[in-house]
Amino acid sequence: MKSEKSKYIFTIILALLEIFLTATGLGFYTIGRTAVTVLHIPVFLATTLIGLPYGLIIAGVFGFSSMYSAFSPTISALNALFQNPLISVAPRLMAPLAVWAVYKCVRQIADDHTTSSHLICTGFASVCGVIANAAFVIFSVCMLSPEMLGITDSLSASTIFITNIIAVNIVYEIVIAAIITALSALALRKAGITEDVADSRDRPIRKAFQKWLFLFIVLAFFVLMVFLYILFTQQDQRNTEVLLQEKTDDIARQIELSGKPVDTEDLRIGANGFVMIVKDGTIEASGVSRLLGRKMSDLYPDYENMQPDLMYLIDVRHMSGGGIAKKVEDILVFSFVPYIDMYAGRNQNLAILLGGMLILFIFLYLTITIAVKRKVVQRIEDVNVSLSQIRAGDLDERIGVMENAEFDELALGINTTVDALKDTMQEIADKNRQELEFAREVQHSALPSEKLARDTVLPFQVLGSMDPAREVGGDFYDYFMVSDDTLVFVIADVSGKGIPAALFMMTAKTLIKNFILNGRSPAEAMQETNVQLCENNEKGMFVTAWLGVLDLNTGSMEFVNAAHNPPILRKAGEDPQYLDFRKYRRGMVLGGIETSRYSNNEITLAEGDLLFLYTDGVTEAVDPQMKLYGEDRLLACIKANSRLSPEKLIAAVRKDMDSFVSGMEQYDDITIVVLKLNRQL
Repeated sequence: MKSEKSKYIFTIILALLEIFLTATGLGFYTIGRTAVTVLHIPVFLATTLIGLPYGLIIAGVFGFSSMYSAFSPTISALNALFQNPLISVAPRLMAPLAVWAVYKCVRQIADDHTTSSHLICTGFASVCGVIANAAFVIFSVCMLSPEMLGITDSLSASTIFITNIIAVNIVYEIVIAAIITALSALALRKAGITEDVADSRDRPIRKAFQKWLFLFIVLAFFVLMVFLYILFTQQDQRNTEVLLQEKTDDIARQIELSGKPVDTEDLRIGANGFVMIVKDGTIEASGVSRLLGRKMSDLYPDYENMQPDLMYLIDVRHMSGGGIAKKVEDILVFSFVPYIDMYAGRNQNLAILLGGMLILFIFLYLTITIAVKRKVVQRIEDVNVSLSQIRAGDLDERIGVMENAEFDELALGINTTVDALKDTMQEIADKNRQELEFAREVQHSALPSEKLARDTVLPFQVLGSMDPAREVGGDFYDYFMVSDDTLVFVIADVSGKGIPAALFMMTAKTLIKNFILNGRSPAEAMQETNVQLCENNEKGMFVTAWLGVLDLNTGSMEFVNAAHNPPILRKAGEDPQYLDFRKYRRGMVLGGIETSRYSNNEITLAEGDLLFLYTDGVTEAVDPQMKLYGEDRLLACIKANSRLSPEKLIAAVRKDMDSFVSGMEQYDDITIVVLKLNRQL
């Protein structure tokens, strides 16, 4: 059940149904000469579909209602025994325990989370519940009132117990209980009241095989037991008929020869059978002394219509059995053997076969299950282990399960597919490597040449360095002369990495340079570049950039910061410091918002001044403890090495970074541009 409320409602319905069936007598049926009950079925439904506590509740209702019904004045002496709660209530409370234990055990074996497995588990638990209910009740009666079951010196309690368990009514009750509980479980599942069927991916093939094997074993066991029951029954009936015929003929012959009744000892047949000699409707002699003098019509009203030499299955002296009658003049010889003697051989044989077949079928089930697990399921699991390694990226893993033609073909197919995949991936990797190498070359060719950096005639030194985290990066830098007295330098960082970032970088670099060469101011160049980048920017990429324009005649430098890291300026004779945002205005990223505005900032540079530009790949480098390199450490490194040339300064910063990260993987592009004024402008 899916909720506690539905469990309570279902329990109440089953309890009312139990009371109704008991009170009205509709819980009992007669099939031929066999009495059948369905009163235990609500107990099985509650136990398997709701749970053991609810099954115990319905079992209690069943027991107490049976005890109440036993106080009826018209009930038989045997049924009156159920006035004792040890016979009516206690055995009923034991039945759901057996059903619950069997249900849980079978689910462990055969439940593959399908409707069919649910029906099999429920139906088999009900079958065992019928047997357990009968066994507990009969055991209680045997212990408390053995005489009511006919237990004597010649009929032991074990014989009575087995005889009542191996009976036709139990077979009927088993079939009825299995069908009703299975159909009820199916109806509740279809109505969505009980749990849904699990996804097919949660159904292991081992469980599915065990389910159908279990069903086959149980059905085979049941069919074989029924077949043997019928066979032994017919055999015992024939043997009894021969015995009765011989006994009847023998007694009739003695009467014909002597003309008088025979000795009482000759009128006994086995443990409980007997012969009656009837004259004028009165029993003159019998193997049972209590019958002497009684009217035959009191025992069997239709005795006069019995055909000679034909066995009748009748009730005599409140016992069911077989009898044969024969007339000798005006005397009727009637031989009778009760079922308990008639089918003694059958019951004994079935009891022995039951234990032997149970062991045999359990052995067969375990043997077949283990064999299939080792030969099929284990091989599939081995294949799945190899496939898991292949899915994890280990394409060198080979499927080695090749013990028969089917698995040989499967392994060959998987291994061939993996080999083809490896070849294809290698081809793709080689092609990508070539393309990336070409892109790397194109990107590096777009960087400014070192000719400007090496020119000793110019009053400044400028040098850049870029180390992408991948084959191609999203950072870029540039420096170029607009005229003989104007130097432009720029550094930028594109969001993302790889080919898309590199393409976006090339676009931004080209736009900025073109707008500057067309006479735009730094702020105007940034403004128009931003508008262009915002158009068709479906991937939502953006650029942080820093652009400076230096007048070599006056030392005046206009610059624009588009959300980029603040550069470090070291004035001659002073400590280096950041051109922070509190003093100099900073705008939005390029490619973010089309209406963003940018403002020019202005400073003046002189001989000995140094400007250090960088991307966040420098300050956000991490060590093994995931600590950032940071702005303070960078500032300290610049302070310690600011008198070096741009080339040596860049090398000093990279060395300090390498020492800090201690071999950690580079996660971002690292780009640096250094401008140093060598003499008076």
